[in-house]
Amino acid sequence: MGKEEEETVKDVFYRLDFRTFGIVTVSLPAGSLLFSFLWGLIFIPDEVNETVCNCTNFIPSISAVTGVSPGKYVWRICIALHSAPRFIIAVLHYNYYLSLIHNVKPSYRPFYKKFVSLNFWLNTVENACLVLVSYISNRENYPVHEKIFVVFMVMSLCYMLTNTILFNMSRPEKWTELDLKSYAFKKYLWIAIMISTGVLLYFFAQHRLFCIPGAFSWFSLSEFFIAYINMAYHVTAIWEFKDSHWVNGVFSPPHVTNNHIKSH
Repeated sequence: MGKEEEETVKDVFYRLDFRTFGIVTVSLPAGSLLFSFLWGLIFIPDEVNETVCNCTNFIPSISAVTGVSPGKYVWRICIALHSAPRFIIAVLHYNYYLSLIHNVKPSYRPFYKKFVSLNFWLNTVENACLVLVSYISNRENYPVHEKIFVVFMVMSLCYMLTNTILFNMSRPEKWTELDLKSYAFKKYLWIAIMISTGVLLYFFAQHRLFCIPGAFSWFSLSEFFIAYINMAYHVTAIWEFKDSHWVNGVFSPPHVTNNHIKSH
């Protein structure tokens, strides 16, 4: 019979459950975006509602409210605090899905591994673009800001789709109630963000090509819907890692076990 090694943690100095960690992480962009929007709309409405063709606008875009003071400072600080954990969570998801490969049919496992890698890179590039689009504002460098935003949108939509498919593929035959809930949320949020993206593109074309009054406002509203749908999707990770904790402590030397009997 084979031997196994088990590691234990003693002298735990700090422990944080993943649910609290996930909610706080997502609350940073959610709260800072709301602050930037309200500040801009209340205190500097003319500045944030300005458009290239000077047509009527009553809802500022995300780029507008996060590109002026003090919103831009609050937004950038919160994105900096938000993005670092997001890179770690991308690695967690990568390892999480690989750990469930036994639920996948053997013939599909090579494809599954590649799909897990694709999902990881989509998530990582999306997060990197979020940082770049936040620090390179449309007021400072519009052409670069616009291109990064497009890449962010494509990566975000693709990641949400691949992650939803992976979630489905990696489940055992008998789903738990929480699995069903998480999968339903993921599906409906992806559908919602696709609809919002279609609306956004339509009104962007109306504004850019024809300068129709109010078109940019509907574009901006769609943009806010997309942002908060994206955040809601990412927070569903708290269900995948519901039993996980971030722990700071001292790892004890591995205990060698034989025949699955723990040594003491």
